[in-house]
This record gives sequence, structure tokens and C-alpha cells, in this order.
Amino acid sequence: MRSTARPARPGAAKGTFRRVFFLGSLAIKTPRLRCLAAGLRCNRWEREMWRVWRPTFGWPNLCPILFADPAGLFVVMPRAARAVTEQEAREALGDHYSDIASAPKPGDFGRVGYRVVVLDYGLPGCDAVRERRKYFMERRDSASDASAPGLRVS
Repeated sequence: MRSTARPARPGAAKGTFRRVFFLGSLAIKTPRLRCLAAGLRCNRWEREMWRVWRPTFGWPNLCPILFADPAGLFVVMPRAARAVTEQEAREALGDHYSDIASAPKPGDFGRVGYRVVVLDYGLPGCDAVRERRKYFMERRDSASDASAPGLRVS
């Protein structure tokens, strides 16, 4: 009996919402056509995490985004090596575990240079993005209120 499954392309990987194409030292994430809205949202959220929330909270463990368009058509990251254990994934997240990843699955991590980084930090759901953004904004605002000169937090 012949299998009807198509073999994975050596220069590509397929996730639930996006495809990743490997071109030399780059990984390029694009939405899958049958999950277009969710794939675009994942790419836009990764872009926002990298540009807005990583600098705000000082997260050193996100895979760098080299380029991402605002519409979410593609995200370009360095290609990472995939040999990461579950313990290394947990250690890479440190105290930021619940902020960045819902579960430290080794498949969502990789090595860029000598660092273990989160490769997949996109969110596919509208509500999840809104809730996470609201949470980050509240954390940012409470941190800036607490550090404002002359204010006492009791």
C-alpha cells in the first residue's frame, strides 16, 4: 500500500498555521493558505513581541527577527539548529516562561550561535492576542508607575 502523504521538502517545514522555508542561514515564515488569517496573526504577533515587548521587558531569549512586514506575510529569522532538550527549553525561558510560551516544547526552541532561543512565539487567536497585549500593557504601566520618582507604592 502506498502512502498518500507528501514527503516534507528538505528546505521547508510545515506547522499548523505557517510554513517555514530555509534559505541558507535564514528561516522565512509565511502563512499557510488554508489558515491564512491565523498565520498572518502569528507573524504580526511575533513582530510585535520582537519590536515592542522584548525591549520593554528585556527578554534575551526570543529568536531575533531580521525583517518582518507589518501585514504578516513573512517573518525572517536566522536559521537555528534544533538540538534542544526540554530542560534547556525551560532554562532558556527562565522567569519569563508564562509570558513567552504556553509550554516549553523542545520543538519550539533552537540554537542561534550558543544561545537557546524561542523560535515560535506567535499567537493565532484574536482573543489571545488582545488578552496578551492587555496583560503586557498593564505590566508595563504598573512597572513604570512603581519606578516613577516621588511615588510610593503601598
